[in-house]
Amino acid sequence: MLVKKFEADTMAAALKQVKDTLGPEALILSTRTLRKKGLGVLGRQTIEVTAAVESPAMRRTATATQGGYSASRAADSTNSARSSNRVETLEDEIVSLSGRAPTATSSAPSAAVSDQRASEEQRHLQAQFESNSISQLKAEIDQLKELMSQLTQAQAQVAEQRPPEAQEKVAGQTRARSHGARPGLTPIRTQVATESPDPLVEVLKERGIDAESATTIAGYATAQMTQQQRRDPHLQREFLCATLASLVQTRGPLWSPGQPQKKVSLIGATGVGKTTTIAKLAAQAISEGGARVALVTIDTYRIAAVEQLKVYGEIMGIPVDVVFSPEQLQETFRRHRDKDLILIDTAGRSPRDEARIDELNSFLGAHSGVENCLVLAAPTADRLQQQSLDAFGKLPIKRLIFTKLDETDRCGCLINLPLRTNLPVGCLTNGQKVPEDLLPADSQLIAELVMGYDDDARRIAV
Repeated sequence: MLVKKFEADTMAAALKQVKDTLGPEALILSTRTLRKKGLGVLGRQTIEVTAAVESPAMRRTATATQGGYSASRAADSTNSARSSNRVETLEDEIVSLSGRAPTATSSAPSAAVSDQRASEEQRHLQAQFESNSISQLKAEIDQLKELMSQLTQAQAQVAEQRPPEAQEKVAGQTRARSHGARPGLTPIRTQVATESPDPLVEVLKERGIDAESATTIAGYATAQMTQQQRRDPHLQREFLCATLASLVQTRGPLWSPGQPQKKVSLIGATGVGKTTTIAKLAAQAISEGGARVALVTIDTYRIAAVEQLKVYGEIMGIPVDVVFSPEQLQETFRRHRDKDLILIDTAGRSPRDEARIDELNSFLGAHSGVENCLVLAAPTADRLQQQSLDAFGKLPIKRLIFTKLDETDRCGCLINLPLRTNLPVGCLTNGQKVPEDLLPADSQLIAELVMGYDDDARRIAV
């Protein structure tokens, strides 16, 4: 494989150099901004792009392998034909959802028994998931009732502290609204609340926290803060930061020296940065913990993704295995039983593609012994993040990983989904550099990122 660096004033110009020199099949390994020497602020910035292209021998091997894939996927020829000519670059990690990995076949009676067992296991897992969801929902409802009770008490205390003339004015407005209301209708919000929104709620919403969570947190803060903290914006912000730090859950690193072997997979939608994050976690475990690491990929739909992981494996001197079936995955685990950490890369799946997610569940379901981490891009809207969690919830998800913090100006997503799901945060990433752009899952750091105390942590170092 030929690796080469290119410099240009803009990203478009750099990519054009890559295409002109290495061809359209080149892989983008990394990008970064360089500051050239100059006079003060007149110093010019350039873009450096590191790209690679296969040697002729590797290209012939990849062509032969791709032909083998096509022969083994005769049962799914439509999807295979769609994917055979796609080779994506790594610039945005755009993943094509194409053909299905070949699986071992047997006689018709054995296939029927296997399908029946798979169906029974799926129904069992679905029933278990629904039961856990109902229990979790009941617990969240009880917690919400308690917080609403605290909010009501806090509002009553604020009303008692108003001067008598202000209390009479509010009471008069309430009576006027009562007389003017239509029979059978109860107003949901009062005019006073509309005209005078809670400043704490507005502060939290400005940081990207959703309205429901902001209202709950502000209600708790109103009941707990002192008069001085309410008056001083700096003390108010510090109190909110401490409150957020106490709410978010973390479980430390994915693996630490002295722990038994762990098998960790990264799952999620297309383009969220799973493969790059896998490389960062592997490099961190090797450099900081001296771990023996193996990389496994079940992303057999993109030749480029397999080659990218192999490049990382060669650089770090660790094995990389490509797996095509759940049985082969378990055999790979047995072969690497001497390793401390096995990291599993997966193909991106659309939250609407239920068939592909079910296929992923056959690899990484509850029986696999794998700790699944859902990877979410920080700039993604909360609604889409929730859709992704709902879809991939068929698999047992243990942690959340948030990527691309450097591409957003608000980090409220680090609070919203963890609060709604009670799932801990595994780690954070803030750029494409391996292994530098990886942040620990620390509750205080997360709270400071949300409140804007540590905005520099979201930027890529130049």
